[in-house]
Amino acid sequence: MRARIDTITAVLRSVEPVRPLLAYELRGSLVQLLGPGTTDPTWAAPPQLLAEAIDQALTEEEEKDIPAGTPSTPLPSDGHALIVRRVGGDFLGSCQCGRPLGRTPRNKPLNGLAGLWERHVATTADQAWAEALTSLPALPVTTSTGAS
Repeated sequence: MRARIDTITAVLRSVEPVRPLLAYELRGSLVQLLGPGTTDPTWAAPPQLLAEAIDQALTEEEEKDIPAGTPSTPLPSDGHALIVRRVGGDFLGSCQCGRPLGRTPRNKPLNGLAGLWERHVATTADQAWAEALTSLPALPVTTSTGAS
């Protein structure tokens, strides 16, 4: 419980919780961090943005407790699954096998990452077939003569 409180406190005391404010966000409610002994805000953020920053920090803190290589959900046995993580204001795509696929803004569809992943899986399957075919022993071609 104390670790969660420390994580939330660290987010609240950071210089910039997630990103600079957008103009339309200035119309709504804001949370401000005032510097010690001053009324000058260190940063200001809408509650939704602040909640996202806290959620992201808590998620990253919880992921540190999971041993590397331990899947949180069952993954396909073939070793390829599209993994999408939220990193700041973007989505970061990678394959379960470890290959990075790319980055896309959170306000854009994930179709680009899905397409890159599909291409990666298809290429990997083609490579697997090619390796399987080259690993087969070469058999000499012989002609059979039929007895008449």
